[in-house]
This record gives sequence, C-alpha cells and structure tokens, in this order.
Amino acid sequence: MTLVHLGILLISLLGFFALALATERHSEHLLRRVPAPHWRQLARAVGSGLLALALALGIVSLHVGVGITLWLGWLSIAALALVFTFPKWPWQPPLREKPARKPKAQSAEAVTIAEPRARRWIAAGLLATTVGVFSVGLARVDTQPLQRSDASRGTVGPWQFTFAEAHRDAPEVMEMDVPMKEFRLRFCEACDNDIRQASLKVNQPRSARATGMAFMGQRWERRVEIPLPATLRAGSELWLTIVGKDGAVHQAVLRMDRVSPVTVAWFEERKKHEGTSHAPH
Repeated sequence: MTLVHLGILLISLLGFFALALATERHSEHLLRRVPAPHWRQLARAVGSGLLALALALGIVSLHVGVGITLWLGWLSIAALALVFTFPKWPWQPPLREKPARKPKAQSAEAVTIAEPRARRWIAAGLLATTVGVFSVGLARVDTQPLQRSDASRGTVGPWQFTFAEAHRDAPEVMEMDVPMKEFRLRFCEACDNDIRQASLKVNQPRSARATGMAFMGQRWERRVEIPLPATLRAGSELWLTIVGKDGAVHQAVLRMDRVSPVTVAWFEERKKHEGTSHAPH
C-alpha cells in the first residue's frame, strides 16, 4: 500500500511540473526560455493527464472515498513541495530593477529584511505541519479487509474469490449470548456476473436449504454477519456456498483458524474461563 501512496505523490509532482512548463512565466524560470505554443499545449495536456492518472490510481487501489481523499492530500503536498523548490531552482529569472527608495528609518529597513525571512519560516512550518497531520491521518486509515495480506484467496467452482473477516476483533456478543462475526467476499469482475447468491455457514450444511446466511450489499464487496456456535474450535470450517445463475451449486471450505485467528483465540479463552468458573472449590 505504501507504493500506491508513493506513486500518487510522484505522479502528482510530475503533473504539476508539466503544468508549470505550460505557462510562460514558469517555463522561462525552469528552462531559461519560453517554449513554443504547441509545446506548452502539449505540456498542459500531459500535466492534466498525469493528475488524472494519480486520481485513477487512488480510486482503483483504495476505492472512491479513500482514494479521492488521499489524492487530494498528496496533491496538496506535491504543490507545496514545488512552491518551495522553485525559489531554489538553479536558473532564476532576472530580477527586475526597481527604483531605490529611501528608508524612513533604520528600524523600518530591518523590519523589511526580516519580513521575508519570517514568512519563509511560517510557510515552512505550515508545510511541515501539513505533512505531519496528513501522515498521522494516513497511518490511522485502515486497509480495506479484502486488500489485507491475511485475506484468503481461492476458487469455488469456476469462479475466483477473495474472503476476509471484516474486523480483526473478537466476535460481538449479541442478545441471548450469541457471538456474531462479520465477513466480506468479493469475486472477480467477470465471475460476479454469473453468480446468483452466496451464503456462509460454520460447519458443513446439512441440506441445500440450510447453507447459512446470505451475503448482502454491493456485489463487488458482499458482506454477511453469521452466528458462531459454542463448539467452535481451531479446526472448525466455514462453508461457502455459491449458486450460479445457471442453477449450479459450488462450495468451498475455509478453516476458521486461517480466516480469523482472533475468533479462535476468543473461544479458547472463553472455554478456559467457563471451565474455571465451573471447577469445584
């Protein structure tokens, strides 16, 4: 995921640099000459295309909401980085001669010299603060469940799928002391069009009508919350049942200790606690 963020930043930097070359003022600053109009138009098109490419990379890798947010953040950092880089560029534009003004007093001259330095320090502080705040926010953004390294990938029938627990937390205990756990499922884009229904159950279904809870939600990221039996252990299996639009039924088996180790650990701790509470004193 770090490569995605680095890619968005680098592409945004190149895009802003190309847009700078598309203007007469900045192109003369960067190249010591003004390119021909058709070259500036080409630079403008390339710059706009690179910024759009950075946006597309964010959306494809991180989905719409997070992708656009991170793109805007890296876009701001890229722009600020170039703002501080241009004044340090080896080829500086010639300074325009201005008529000398007689200072009113020595203190006024000192203030005039100090003001640009103060502004630079303030701008540098704002840039550092922006990068720091954005980095902290980025560190707190959770990776999408189906994009985590611990997500399970496999095939069920002719279809490829990715499967993962929604949260790497202990099960949530609902009414009547029933532990519940949420899972996410996604099929390949071509596969999804052939699937009618997907359902999930702990342990092997006893019949075709008892295949567990059906997945709901957006087809590219289906979700389901299922009850967990009190007998669940590390070797327990999750049975994924898929019904195709042609009526064919396919099943895949996933071990619980592979999909959700925290759930297995929670049940083991619960059994130990129950065994201790029922032990004779």
